[in-house]
Amino acid sequence: MEIDGLPLHPLLVHGVVLLVPVAALLAIVYALVPKWRYLLRNPALAFALAAVVMTQVASLTGQDLRRDRNLRSAQVETHDMWAGRLELGALALAAVAAVAWWVLPHISALAGGSDKKARMPVLVPVVMVLLPIAGVAVLLLVIATGHAGAEAVWNAS
Repeated sequence: MEIDGLPLHPLLVHGVVLLVPVAALLAIVYALVPKWRYLLRNPALAFALAAVVMTQVASLTGQDLRRDRNLRSAQVETHDMWAGRLELGALALAAVAAVAWWVLPHISALAGGSDKKARMPVLVPVVMVLLPIAGVAVLLLVIATGHAGAEAVWNAS
């Protein structure tokens, strides 16, 4: 896929580089700072879902670029491997963020500052552990994927 002769993949990757870290950081803060949950619950979920969409679209355009330009180097293979892991990581982050959105208690300024009860208290500790782990993992994956992609472009053999 191209826009005015430029491959779409390098353009869309900028969206991944923006959305994935923002989603990860929002998820980490959402889990670890209870006072901010009311403000962050919707943006954390929205950015996580947007990150999933953007990673999927970037992956599709990357596959097209690879096929159209017949790219088969070891660096491209490495980038492709990390990109697949990033896709799964973004999906996992979005899934845990969705569960957190539903489960975690939050303080509502609109309801007089009282703490909303957890919907499923048994899941609260699980979500409190998994959400920051998923956030950190996705941050590391986006760095590894981007580094491998840069290596494939700038150090092509």
